[in-house]
Amino acid sequence: AYTGETGPDKRKAIWDQATVVMATPQVIRNDAMSGVIDLATVDLLILDEAHHATGNHAYAQVGNLYQRTHSSGRVLAATASPGSTLRNINEVRTNLNAHNLDLCKRTDPLLSAYDVDMKIHTHPLDLPESLTTLIAPLRGHFNEEVAHLQRQGFIPKKEYIGSSDIERAQQSASRAIQQRDVRGYDAARRVADLRRLHILMNLMQTQGTKVAQAFLNRAEEEGRNGRKTNRMLALPVVHQLRLALNDLEELHPKGGLVEALVTKELVEKPDGKVLIFTEYRDSVARLVSLLNLHDGVEADAFIGQSSRGKQKGMTQKQQLAQLQRFRSGEINVLVATSVGEEGLDVPAADLVVLYEPVPSAVRAIQRRGRTARQRAGSVHVLIAKNTRDAYVHRASERQEENMHRLMGRLVRQKQLNENYVVNEQALAAFSVDTGEETIPAKTYLEVDLAKYTEQKTTDEESIEKDTQRKKTDDKIAPDLRADQLRPRAQSSLFAFEEEEKEPLQRPEQQAVEAVL
Repeated sequence: AYTGETGPDKRKAIWDQATVVMATPQVIRNDAMSGVIDLATVDLLILDEAHHATGNHAYAQVGNLYQRTHSSGRVLAATASPGSTLRNINEVRTNLNAHNLDLCKRTDPLLSAYDVDMKIHTHPLDLPESLTTLIAPLRGHFNEEVAHLQRQGFIPKKEYIGSSDIERAQQSASRAIQQRDVRGYDAARRVADLRRLHILMNLMQTQGTKVAQAFLNRAEEEGRNGRKTNRMLALPVVHQLRLALNDLEELHPKGGLVEALVTKELVEKPDGKVLIFTEYRDSVARLVSLLNLHDGVEADAFIGQSSRGKQKGMTQKQQLAQLQRFRSGEINVLVATSVGEEGLDVPAADLVVLYEPVPSAVRAIQRRGRTARQRAGSVHVLIAKNTRDAYVHRASERQEENMHRLMGRLVRQKQLNENYVVNEQALAAFSVDTGEETIPAKTYLEVDLAKYTEQKTTDEESIEKDTQRKKTDDKIAPDLRADQLRPRAQSSLFAFEEEEKEPLQRPEQQAVEAVL
C-alpha cells in the first residue's frame, strides 16, 4: 500500500522495492510532481473508477504525467459509468491515453461466472391530499413572484421554473445593479426569497414535513447570525406553514415505506446489511431516528466532512470507524449522503434504498453498485409523483441510455492506434492460483480466451445458419427488364427496331379489322 499516511522518505523506499504498487491518485500525483518517484519506471498503470479522469481531478493529472514521462506505457482503465456525453467520454480517453475501448456486459462469458442477481424496483408515490393542501399557499405565492419577475424581464416565460432558471434570474439582477438599473435591487431580493421558497417546496414534496421544518428552524437560527433569511420567514404563507407544522406529524409516505422495506429485509436476512442514500443531512438524521425505533435495526449516519452552523461533519477517522462498524455488523443500516456513493467496500449490502433519484446517470450507477457484489441484492428507488423526483428520474434514465448508446458506437468505430506491440514476456512473472493448482498467468489467460472465442464463434455460426435458412426460404422476385425501369412516356432506341420488324398489313386486312 502506498498512501499519504506513510512519510515521503518511507514511500520512496517502498516505491523502489515494490513490483506492484496500490495507491491513491493524490499521493502518486504529488510524489511524481515533487520528484520522489519516477513514472517512467511504470510499465502498466491500472485505474479503477476511471470516469473521474476529467478536469483537475487527480486521475486526470496522473494520466497526463504518465503520458509525458512514459509515452509507450500501457494504461488499463475500468469504470461502470464512463460518462453520459461524448465530450465526457472523450475527455477521459484523452487524459488517460486510453483509445482501445472494450464494452463488457453481464452476459459476457468472462463475466457471467461472477455475475449475481440485482433487481431494481421503482416506487412511484402519490402525495396525500393533506400535504398538497399544505403546499398550495407556497405554490401560489411562488407563482405570483415568478409572474412579477417575468413582467420585469428577469425570468423567461415558461411552464416549469427550476433552480437553473432562478440562478439565471439572480445573474440578470446582478447585471441590472451593475448597470444602475434600480429594478435590479428589488429583483435581487425577490429572487433570493424565490430560491428559498423553491428549496422549501421541494423538501415538502420529496423529503417530508419534518425535514422542511428543520430547514425553517435552521433558517431562523441563521437569521439571528446575520444571514438574510428573516425576510422569507416573515412572509405570511411561510409563517402560517410553520404554525401548522408544529401541530402535525409526518405526512410524507416515503418514511413509512423505508421502514417497511428495511424491517422486511432484516426479518428475512437477520445478518443482512442495508444502505440508504439521501441528498440531505436532515433526512439522514430523520431516518436514523425513525429506524432505530424498530427491534433488530441498528442504524447510524454516514455523512461528509464539511460543517455548517450546528451541523457538524464527520472527520475521516470517524468515517473509517463508521464503515468498520458497518462491516463488522455492529450496525446493520447505514444512512448515507452522496459521500457514500463511491469508495464503500461493503460486499454484503443486500438492500440499497435511494430515498430520491439523482440527476446524474454516473451517480445513479455508483449508488446501485453498492449492492449485488458477491451475492444477490435489490435496489429500491422512491419517487414522489409529479415532483422534482419524477423529472430527475427521467433525466437520469435518458442519460444512462445515451451512455450505453455512445459506448456501443465508440466500440464499433475502429481506432487508428488500436494495434499495439505485445510483449510476450509481460506476464512471465505472474501466476494464478485456481484453487486446484497454480498456473502461469499467460496460460490462464489463453485458456479463458479460448473458451470465450469458442462460445462466440458458435453463437455467430448459429446466427449465420439462421440467416442463410431465411434467405433460402424467401421468394426472390426476378430482375426487372430495361423497359420496366424507364418512365412510361420515354421510348428506347430498341423500341423503333421492334416496330420495323413487325410485318406490314395489307389495306384490305386493315379495313376488315377496323369494321370488326
